[in-house]
Amino acid sequence: MTMKQVDPGVEMAPAPVLDVVGLPNDLMAAVKFTLPTDEDMTAVAALRASSEPWKSRGETQEDSLKALTQLKPFIHVARLQSQIVGYVTVERDGPVPGAAYLRNIVVKPELRKKGLGMVVLEQALTAARDMYRKTIALRVDPSNAPAVGFYRKAGFTTVATVVSKKSGKLRLLMSREL
Repeated sequence: MTMKQVDPGVEMAPAPVLDVVGLPNDLMAAVKFTLPTDEDMTAVAALRASSEPWKSRGETQEDSLKALTQLKPFIHVARLQSQIVGYVTVERDGPVPGAAYLRNIVVKPELRKKGLGMVVLEQALTAARDMYRKTIALRVDPSNAPAVGFYRKAGFTTVATVVSKKSGKLRLLMSREL
C-alpha cells in the first residue's frame, strides 16, 4: 500500500457533512455498495477502530487497517451521498460448514437505529447468495444486546454457544437461511 503525503501548508477542504436528518426514505435505493479502494481502506479502518468491540479492545486505526487489508476481497463498502457510512465483510466459508460467514458489520454511530444496518445486512445476504450459499452464519458477543436483538429481528437464530479462540470469551453462533 502506498501512503500519500500531504503538504502541511496546503489546506484541505473539509468533507461534506452527511445530512442525517434528511435521510432518504428509500435507503435501499440510496445506499451504494462497492468493493473498497486502497483510499477507502483508511476510512473503513477508522470506522472499525472507533466502533465496538474494537474500540474497547484498544485497537488502533493502524491495527484495524492491518486486519482489514487481509479481508479486503470480502469487504462491501456502503456509501450514502458519496460518503462511507458503513461496511460488511462476508466470506464464503466460516465456522458453519457450507454457510457463508458474516465476519463484521459496522455502521457509523450517528446512523444507527435509522434502518441503515438492515440495508447493510441485506447486502451481506445478497453477497452470500452470490456465493451460492443457502445459509449465513455469524458470531456475536451475547452481552451485546443491541447486536443480538438486531440479528434476531433479521431472522437469525442461535445455533450454539462457542468460545472465541482469540479472546477466550463466549460467543453466540447464529445463522439464518437465505
